[in-house]
Amino acid sequence: MTHPEGLAAPFNEDEHATIPSSAPTTPMASRVLQDLTDEIRRLNDRSESLEAINKRMHERVAVLEGDLLRASLRPVIKSLAELHGECVRNAKHAGELGESEGTRAFAEDFLTVTARIEDILEGLGAVTIGVEIGDPFDRRIHQPCGTVGTEIEAQHDRVSSIYHQGFRNVSSDKPVIYAKVSVWKYVEH
Repeated sequence: MTHPEGLAAPFNEDEHATIPSSAPTTPMASRVLQDLTDEIRRLNDRSESLEAINKRMHERVAVLEGDLLRASLRPVIKSLAELHGECVRNAKHAGELGESEGTRAFAEDFLTVTARIEDILEGLGAVTIGVEIGDPFDRRIHQPCGTVGTEIEAQHDRVSSIYHQGFRNVSSDKPVIYAKVSVWKYVEH
């Protein structure tokens, strides 16, 4: 019968076969094993570090993609904001024309369209700033498109009319589209 290498065949029944130990027994082998263990730990630490960097890079790419998407949608959002303003002005004008049932219905239709436009803009990530006539003029959210003289000093530098509402990103206060407004300027007599 053939014996595997490294195994000694017993000479008699009292003698046992010797099996080589898999654990290193020499100081050199122990040092090599320690060096390999240290290298594996260093590689594991480096791997974890690279994983963390990769995760941060993916998060940053996602933010940049969102910024790029918003930038590419800016012309669409601007056009919808202008359409929203036209609908609001037309609803107001129809309401001022008369009290007939037809003109009231016409004004209601325009207001329904403005609500639908706001829903579409919200789906694109933009919500109305909510500018009102009489609000103090604020360059951070308003774009002036004209001035209107007033003899009332308290109205100075306040919104006199709104061409269209401003819209901001849902996740910040920074406008995507500034509110386009006219501003009262005090004129002494």
